[in-house]
Amino acid sequence: MPGIRYSLNKNDSDRTIVLGKGDIVEINLGFAPGLAMRWTVPVSGCGLELVNDGNYYTGGDFWNNTGYFRARYRAVSPGTSALNGKLVITPNEDPRGDLRFNLTVIVK
Repeated sequence: MPGIRYSLNKNDSDRTIVLGKGDIVEINLGFAPGLAMRWTVPVSGCGLELVNDGNYYTGGDFWNNTGYFRARYRAVSPGTSALNGKLVITPNEDPRGDLRFNLTVIVK
């Protein structure tokens, strides 16, 4: 997708990044499709808009299938936003263990 400035994964958690207006940050977080758990990545603050999000799968059988949650956010106005993702069964529950993704985004 044109305009992607950063493509991040779980190893990039707890980072702070800076975007210019129109830049896009892409988040890719893995999960096991055979389990009921899914990623939820709410955004607080200002400066970002969700472009698209969803799950995709790499194929394979039940035991050897890998899934990913992908979300793309566009920088639309100056400000600071926080993405606080967690891997959950339902959106209101506490995350399981250390399965979190946190990112601070500053839009110039």
